[in-house]
Amino acid sequence: MREHVSHYVRDRKSWTIKNILSNYFKAINLNSDITREYQAGRDVPFEKLRQLSEILYSCKEDLYLIYKRLADPRKSEFEHAEKFTPNETEMDFIHNVGLMFHKSMVARELEYMLEYYETDADEDYLNLKSSLDDYIDRLANLFAKGITLIQPLLMNFMDDVVVMSYFLEHERYVRSVLGDEGAVIFEKIEQAHASNELYSKVAQYFIESGWVDRAKKVLYHALQIYPNDNHIRDLLVQCS
Repeated sequence: MREHVSHYVRDRKSWTIKNILSNYFKAINLNSDITREYQAGRDVPFEKLRQLSEILYSCKEDLYLIYKRLADPRKSEFEHAEKFTPNETEMDFIHNVGLMFHKSMVARELEYMLEYYETDADEDYLNLKSSLDDYIDRLANLFAKGITLIQPLLMNFMDDVVVMSYFLEHERYVRSVLGDEGAVIFEKIEQAHASNELYSKVAQYFIESGWVDRAKKVLYHALQIYPNDNHIRDLLVQCS
């Protein structure tokens, strides 16, 4: 029996996933900067940790716009709502985002106390600093795990032109943020599609949406890879 999902949720799912991934990559990039500075012995400003927690909060809440919340984790029971029931890979990603959000909140409050409150004794400072060290490490580990969860999550959206358009438009950025895992993701995307066909689908989607400049950018990039593809050339003519 097909679950009942509202038309609004169905219509918004692709765009919401695209927005979640965009923010998730921003969070990965920002946390890499935070970890790098912290490991170099430099203080991480409260504002950076605040920004990280706010990005993760947006990811978490956007996920619950389209997926049911887990009402009883012990029984694996979900709330009654006109939303999608997450599958295993989606649930893993939701848990990862939730844990990172809550731990980033703890880290930012610890940093706030270190920055804005004078401690009465060196012992108080050392305890706060030790706790912050622990949470920065926990966040780094969660982000490392999260990067490995993106590829299985994406397998649910390989036929979604809206989600795939993000990766074609931001390939260089995604690869730089994800490192080796980025190469795996693009390899999976290429395996799921004839790549020239994917470029054509995304370009057609942009043209139909009235985003001609975005279509041109994708098509010119595609021509560098497939210089003899007549369909790509025909789509460029449409853009003109």
